Amino acid sequence: MNVEYRVTSFLEDIDGWKFVLNSLPDLIAILNHKYEIIWANTAMAECLNTSTDSCLGVKCFEAIHGTKLPVDNCPHAKMIMDNKGHTEEVYEPNLGGYFMVTAAPIKDKSGNTLGSVHIARDITERKIMEDKIKNSLQEKEMLIRETYHRVKNNLMVISSLLDLQARYIEDIETQNIFRDSQNRARSMALIHEKLYQTTDLKWINFANYIKKLSMELFETYSGQSNNIKINFDLENHELDTETSIPLGLIVNELISNSLKHAFKDGRNGIIKIKFYKDSENYVLIISDNGIGFPEELDYKKSDSLGLRIVNSLVDQIMGEINMDRSQGTEFTIKFP
Repeated sequence: MNVEYRVTSFLEDIDGWKFVLNSLPDLIAILNHKYEIIWANTAMAECLNTSTDSCLGVKCFEAIHGTKLPVDNCPHAKMIMDNKGHTEEVYEPNLGGYFMVTAAPIKDKSGNTLGSVHIARDITERKIMEDKIKNSLQEKEMLIRETYHRVKNNLMVISSLLDLQARYIEDIETQNIFRDSQNRARSMALIHEKLYQTTDLKWINFANYIKKLSMELFETYSGQSNNIKINFDLENHELDTETSIPLGLIVNELISNSLKHAFKDGRNGIIKIKFYKDSENYVLIISDNGIGFPEELDYKKSDSLGLRIVNSLVDQIMGEINMDRSQGTEFTIKFP
């Protein structure tokens, strides 16, 4: 029994379903291995501006695409190669837009492939909406990037103004207050710079941020950091903006405190920064081997603005902070 006869026999078997297939809006055709249309539903014929009978025996690529050979992404051609179903998105101006085209193999009882059921669903409206949404998202992304960029620039302007103002101040203590405020503005500016450079716009690699912030602080306190080294032990984790900004300020305060106060006796020093994730929390440890935190001071109730900022920001990220004075000073911050 040849293949053509078996395909014809198959069509006779589905004769009772033809009225169902003709009522569907999808373009449906049955093709043989020669790419010939041996049956088409009403929607397919109407889309080709012909009758269902006139479609018969016509090669599908000639009728649909107006070509002499199958198109590159033809799912029926792929089906012939491996006897498996294939689905492709096809743009066909002759049919009026984009179609999701599926070629599903027709097999006899012995498993031999006789041809395919070729179904094309019009997705033009969906593609138009997808393009609109994509363009809208691109516009919003550009706006967000521009916002990050402008915030970063404004914070850097504030930092520069504070630096200029500090130059006119002779009192060292007041000058240090301006420098601390300058560093806080710079740490926030650096966050927005990182966000501007990322593809996600909400998440940043916090390890990279810590490294850059720390090195900038060392440059700021270059006169006090010549004999100090910094060691990093950082896991790569992405943090969102709501956590990164307060955490960046915490890092700024604790490293600044170490650079300003831990090595006043001129000793060679090491500042260590460790960042990792345990089973439930992120853990940030900042330590130094300096002269140690004064015993008489309570770091959670200190009058120091920097430590008050640290404690407030730890609460903001729903974390907890602990200090160890046994070997210099070590702050451990855990947060979800």
